[in-house]
Amino acid sequence: MQLHRRTRVAMIALLLMVAAALAGAQDDANPVLATVNGQPIDADHFREELLHRWGDIALATLIQQVAVEQAAAEAGITLTDAEVEQRVEEFQRQCDANAPTTGESFSLWLARQKLTPYGFRRWMRGEMLLERMVADQAVVTDEDVRQVFDASQEQLRRPERMRISHICVTTLDEAETIRAQIIAGKTFEDAAREYSIDPYTKDEGGRFGLITRGDNPFQRTAFELTADGEISDPVQTQMGWHLIRRDEHLPASVPEFDEVKDEIREQLERQRLLTLMGRRRSEIMQNARVVREMDPDELAPQ
Repeated sequence: MQLHRRTRVAMIALLLMVAAALAGAQDDANPVLATVNGQPIDADHFREELLHRWGDIALATLIQQVAVEQAAAEAGITLTDAEVEQRVEEFQRQCDANAPTTGESFSLWLARQKLTPYGFRRWMRGEMLLERMVADQAVVTDEDVRQVFDASQEQLRRPERMRISHICVTTLDEAETIRAQIIAGKTFEDAAREYSIDPYTKDEGGRFGLITRGDNPFQRTAFELTADGEISDPVQTQMGWHLIRRDEHLPASVPEFDEVKDEIREQLERQRLLTLMGRRRSEIMQNARVVREMDPDELAPQ
């Protein structure tokens, strides 16, 4: 998922609020946040830097957030914290579950996007409000789905894939010991439930799902397996040490319509939804009466 530049600085809003809270806590309170070779960086310094560097961007982000929330309220759109949290958890689960093949956990994804968990939740809230404002317009018909299928069968060609299970542990010694137990008769499923540190697959007996060929060690090792049921030697990724079992090999193929119609519909709906959300966001900002009373930079000493 790629976020618009505005979302990448949503974290700055939190930092500004934290800095303001630190500055206003007590008249004589100016806590030290860090030291560099003995030189302190205190709350006042921190707040000044944030305002000088990011004040304009953070204010623009907050203006848009407020405008979207106002438009949603006027349209009778409501959204609970629990609903936002559920969507955030779903996204995190997807990132972390795919981490062995992507090499990027949710925390690493946040870092690459320059987002804090707070900033991501704020962004997600705004996107969900926009989504609810336009969802009833993102209509996809059966004819639309069929036309896409007929026009893009070659693009829909599925690459060679492999269905696998895996066990992830912390050390090479653990992985080798577990592999020896499996070879001696312990089932892969029981070993996964007992030892794996992957919270998304261990309760399923290590069942990971489908992967494609790729250059990372996890994918390369999986596709070196030549028979269903074969178990790899331990392989290391950023997540830990893995044992991979080949469950089923699926050659490249062009799918039948019934196999992919639901997937095509979902993709079309998502594309139309994103287009409508972008238009609604632009309309909201064009109609908003925004008066900037002060440059945020003025709040910090020059």
